[in-house]
Amino acid sequence: MKYRNEFMSKIEPRASRPELEAALHRELFQREVKLKQEGSRIIREADRIPDYDEYQKRLTEFMSRYNELGVAALAQYVAHRKIIVELLEKAISRAPDQEKYPLERAVHHLIFPMRTTSDDLPYDQQNLWLVDERLTYHSFVASDMPLSSLSAVDNDSGKRPDLFAFDRRIAFSEGEQPISSITVVEFKRPQRDDYTPGDNPLSQSFGMIEKIRAGRFNDHRGRPISVVTAAIPAFCFVVADLTPSLKDVLVGMDAQLGPDGQGYFGFHRNYKIYYEVIDYNKLVRDAKKRNRIFFEKLNILGDR
Repeated sequence: MKYRNEFMSKIEPRASRPELEAALHRELFQREVKLKQEGSRIIREADRIPDYDEYQKRLTEFMSRYNELGVAALAQYVAHRKIIVELLEKAISRAPDQEKYPLERAVHHLIFPMRTTSDDLPYDQQNLWLVDERLTYHSFVASDMPLSSLSAVDNDSGKRPDLFAFDRRIAFSEGEQPISSITVVEFKRPQRDDYTPGDNPLSQSFGMIEKIRAGRFNDHRGRPISVVTAAIPAFCFVVADLTPSLKDVLVGMDAQLGPDGQGYFGFHRNYKIYYEVIDYNKLVRDAKKRNRIFFEKLNILGDR
């Protein structure tokens, strides 16, 4: 809006909504290209600018305009998060007969579409932040795919985690960095109440993590990537309703009840795995809390 006088004359007065959207996106793209070119020119000409004050002035003016684009992109991303949280809330509030597929699959698909990997899916379609913000910073993610089918993992296991991710240690050096952690996320059928010490989501997830640890990790060329330690640090998230039988299993595993009473967490010393069990209602509530300040700033906290 600040620059509307520069391009409004280019838009037909009777433009349809799609034509208006196309014109605005075209102007945004052209402004981004110009600013990137200007930034490159300022850097190239730095040694020819007569004094530091002049350089600082030009740089400040450039950053002021460039930051406006960043603010616009951030606003769009926050609005996207608000919509995803609303869709998640609607999904868990629907009756079973209103769903085309079970709730756990609906939630799974919102967080990361099934039968895909991070190589297939653009970053803005990945909503791993719903489970934990740290999952956003991953090197590879696979959703509902057998370990044996993944080129990133040389493993003949037929096990198929709902979500499997690994990350690499950040280092200021060239070449492939070693794998520093692996994460498994499992979604369980709501209201299930027949868990036993031998048949429960944590034991199943721990078994999958051990299978993953036993395999070999590859880069995009199929070359093996080293790991930080033989027992790679591992994290496990289980999203499930906290029914009585599941609570009994968790208490038997010495899991700790969270402060809000809607989740459990712990560290399994033998497997060396940190784990969290999150109730479906807690998943929505925590996502709202983490993003509340962003929604407030954009004035999109309430219903549209």
